[in-house]
Amino acid sequence: MYRSEDDIALLTEFLGVLDQSVAANGLSAGTYLVLRGVDDAGDGPVPVTELAEALGAEGDDVAAMLRRLSDDGLVDVKPNGVAITAAGTQKRRVTDDAADEAIRAHVLSVPHTATVYGLVASMRGGRFTVDDLLEFIAQGPGPGDDQN
Repeated sequence: MYRSEDDIALLTEFLGVLDQSVAANGLSAGTYLVLRGVDDAGDGPVPVTELAEALGAEGDDVAAMLRRLSDDGLVDVKPNGVAITAAGTQKRRVTDDAADEAIRAHVLSVPHTATVYGLVASMRGGRFTVDDLLEFIAQGPGPGDDQN
């Protein structure tokens, strides 16, 4: 899939909506990404160094965010790593759902191209989510793997 600079600019606009939605749910962009990282790591504690590497972040920065998440009861920091709590799983789910809805509402409130409206249709059908948005942005501009 080809991603033009305009596509990336628009998706970055969506990230701004995501940031606002995340903040409205009581998280910073950083703590949200760390919470997602812990949740995505699966069962059992994940070592902080492994989490930091997966996020492309400094270990000290991730540790500081984990302290905030731990203070809020969203993760348990253990000697062998960090694990998400039930409250953390619920917070992530609620935050993701709110962010998906905020992005859909934003797109519908501002004129965009047919491609963007197609994206919204995909989001409504559950085929494009915050996870997809973050992955798409991380890929950056340029031709995708399936372009001929």
